[in-house]
This record gives sequence, C-alpha cells and structure tokens, in this order.
Amino acid sequence: MAAGVVSVLGAAVSAHAQTTTKAAPRPSPRQERVPQEDPSVNVPEHSGCRVDARFSGLWPRVDAVTFHPTTLEERAAFSKLLPALLAAAPKQKDVPPELTNVAASVGFFLETWTTPRDTFWVLRERPDGYHGAGAYVIRTGEASHDVVQVPHPYFDIGTEDIGASLFSCPPEGHAPRLFMTATAHRYKGTPGETPEDPEHPADVAHNPEHLFQTVTDLAARQLPALRVVQLHGFGESKVQKGRTQMLAAVVSDGTRKPGMWARKVSSPLEDALGPGVKLFPDGVQVLGGTQNAQARLLQAYPLARFLHLEMSSRTRKALASPARLDRLAQILFAPLED
Repeated sequence: MAAGVVSVLGAAVSAHAQTTTKAAPRPSPRQERVPQEDPSVNVPEHSGCRVDARFSGLWPRVDAVTFHPTTLEERAAFSKLLPALLAAAPKQKDVPPELTNVAASVGFFLETWTTPRDTFWVLRERPDGYHGAGAYVIRTGEASHDVVQVPHPYFDIGTEDIGASLFSCPPEGHAPRLFMTATAHRYKGTPGETPEDPEHPADVAHNPEHLFQTVTDLAARQLPALRVVQLHGFGESKVQKGRTQMLAAVVSDGTRKPGMWARKVSSPLEDALGPGVKLFPDGVQVLGGTQNAQARLLQAYPLARFLHLEMSSRTRKALASPARLDRLAQILFAPLED
C-alpha cells in the first residue's frame, strides 16, 4: 500500500499489483512522475486481472499532505478538464495535448497509464504540492457510466484497496468509467483537528466545497444515468453493541426511502459479503449516509443514482478474497433495468 496507508487487506493492492521481472531504476525526484510501489513482488492473479501497482501511489503519506481548500482556479480548470476528458475517453487513448497544460496550471499531472487490459488517464497532484485535492482516474475505451469513489482513505482502512480492485478488475462489459479518491485524511484538514470538531474541511463526503464534489457534479452532467458507488467502513465496537446478529454491511442511497438500485443489490450482497447485510433504513437505522454531500448533490439529477456502501472491518478483511471481490463487482455493476 502507499506509504502512510496501512491496509487491513494486508497485501490487497500490492497483492494484486502488476509485476515485472526486474525493477526499473528509480528516477531522480525531479524526473519522477508516476508513483510506483514495489512492482517486483510475485503475486497471484485476480481472475486474470491485476491492479496496477501505480494505484497505490495515489495516496501520499499522511504527513506529506498540507490540506488547502479548493480554489476558484482549480474549479475552473477542472470544469475544462473533466468534460473534455470524459468526452474523449470513449474514442481515443491519447490525452488531448492541450489539457496537460490546463492540469499543470493548478498543480496536477495529467498522465497516461497503460496496463495489459486498459489505458487510464490520471489526474493527480504534483508530489511537491500535495494538498488533499483528490486523485481522479478515467478509463478510456468502452466503459459504463459507473463511478467508484473512495472518500475516506487512511481512515476507512481497506476501502482504497477494494475501490482500486473494483475499478481495475470489473466484470467483462461493465467497466466503470471513473475512479475518484480523496488524498488527505478526513480529520487532518486543519492543525490539531479532532473527530469531535464541528467541521472537517478535508472530509470530501461532507464538504460540498471540495474539488471532489465539483468532479462528481461534472461527471453527472457529462454521463447520462450516472451511478456512483461510494465505499465506506465502520468500526464494530459501537455499531455492534446490543446486536444479536453481526452487522456486515449497510446499503443506502443516502435517503430514508431507498430506490430500486439500493433495494436490488442489498439482498444478493450477502453472497459477496456474508450474513448481516442490511438496507437502510428498513433493516437498520444507522450508517445511512443521509448527510453525505455527494448523495445530496446527485438527488438533483433525476437519472443519477448513488449507492453508499458501509462495510465492517471484518467484511473489508474478507474482501481480500478475489472470489468475493469478483462477486461484489458483478452485483454492483449489473445493469439496472427500470
């Protein structure tokens, strides 16, 4: 996993990471552009697919990030970048060259990552200016209008690995178009911040002014019938207190009246996650994500859908199994017939 991120899945990203027979020489800091975790480890295949090792480099060390609020310049640049990239991605594998300078103007690299299965376009912060603005990966070629979001890396431990795997190794014919992740700890937006503080500017799921929200909005405008899968994790000590049955996961669409997608996936998710999967609020009254910024935003788009998936620490550990991950992806990305 990226330095500073301790994964409950053990080697989940590195264990699915792409391998080479000989590690390439490490470039100088001035030349380095693509993050690369140890690519020389021999790893098992995940249904013939491996998560590229560079995904783990999307998450810098916690202490390497000094959070800054999203600027007007960043918002304006991404308002040019996202629509153009999403429009071009189905038709070409080369980044539109004029967009590289737009990304650079606000401290982002716009890179092309080529894997045996895919070509990705990656928007990530320059390592000399990590400020928690997020990282965004677009799949070129054929893809669905699905989006995988990881809003709480470092905190909801293991969601980074699960999200990277779901995005990189989806069912054939149902590959998500976009992967989005925060790049700062949710409770390290200001010096001395604690979870009890009333505001958490680095928490992308609860800060509607963050670039993460801007990108979600731009994606909803560009991709008809957008579906967002947002991955979360919960600690079991408080949530399980007083329960006779272990709670494995909570499925919600961020409302108290769940729609078709949330209802459709909640039952078969027990196949992937085990007993104890509950639909909010029918089966459980906690972890419904009703204050989630992206859920609220997407309610303004009649064709957009949002799925808030909370997973216990046991469930996240169990998803180290490639078979479970495969089944989870099949359920989440299955076509939804109205």
